[in-house]
Amino acid sequence: MAAPASQLAYIAPTGELSHCETGWSDGFFGEEVLHASTRFRYASITKTVTAIAIIDLINRGKLSLDDSITDVLSFGVELRDPRVAEITVGHLLAHRGGWDRVRSQDVMFMINHKPWCPESPRKLTETSLMYAPGEKEAYSNLGYCLLGLVAEKVTGKPFRWYVSDLLAFKTTTLRFIDGPYLADEVSYDTRHENFYTREYYKNYDFKALSSSAGLSGNAIDLANLIKASLARGPLTILDGDMVHGCNPARIQECYGFGVHRYQPSPDHMPLYMHGGKLPGVASLIGITPDRGVLVWLGAGTPRRGSGALAKFYEYVRNELDK
Repeated sequence: MAAPASQLAYIAPTGELSHCETGWSDGFFGEEVLHASTRFRYASITKTVTAIAIIDLINRGKLSLDDSITDVLSFGVELRDPRVAEITVGHLLAHRGGWDRVRSQDVMFMINHKPWCPESPRKLTETSLMYAPGEKEAYSNLGYCLLGLVAEKVTGKPFRWYVSDLLAFKTTTLRFIDGPYLADEVSYDTRHENFYTREYYKNYDFKALSSSAGLSGNAIDLANLIKASLARGPLTILDGDMVHGCNPARIQECYGFGVHRYQPSPDHMPLYMHGGKLPGVASLIGITPDRGVLVWLGAGTPRRGSGALAKFYEYVRNELDK
């Protein structure tokens, strides 16, 4: 994965923790050895944490998978696209809200352009969908931003405050980032990026990305958080529909609630995964059917077109299947 520094944490189904760290925290051939406590940006695996927080609200009866987001957000105005009223919490969790960032721009990651979510939520009423809600899976950062707004509306608390308190961030390294690097953060290698440098964060609104790509911390703390969430129910992140209308042999398809199912063939063990990517940052969550949890964080990214990501996913799945 072309990461000169990395962390890996694995919690076995029975609870034993194993971990390892590679490289230096202050850059390639640096002077500071990377430690288990070193901070990495989680990138898009932040969405798994957001899904855990939303599922907790569902388990406590504060929210339902079938709740319409326009009802939750109390929009009492006419919609440009009436189908927006059909978008549910379950649709957003599973990337089936009806948007498609491949066919249009990702409104959350437009360079030097402030996204309308979360500060101007009524812009949702002006949204036009590309598919009927639930019709097609299409990965959406906007959908997870809206889930952050849903959590705020239901709890009456800012998303960052609510999640930090719910998941006891004070006892861990987990923190939201605002763009600039933190003092205990690893140095990232951006040599394989097309045009981004280490100053890329100046182009984006990390406050807006809080619920989709805004978290940081170490691998052990995230693995512990995910493992603990799997013991709470009745609903967990593994209970989403990761079977219908998708191909589990392809990575980053078959999304359920904050993870997707990866299974190259029916004879292979499925692995429930979520990956993350920011300039100079790569990350991966893997959960086995018997609830072993792996978290890998890398301070670098492979060269575009290398095919490394697919090979890495299959390598992780094979190792956990032994």
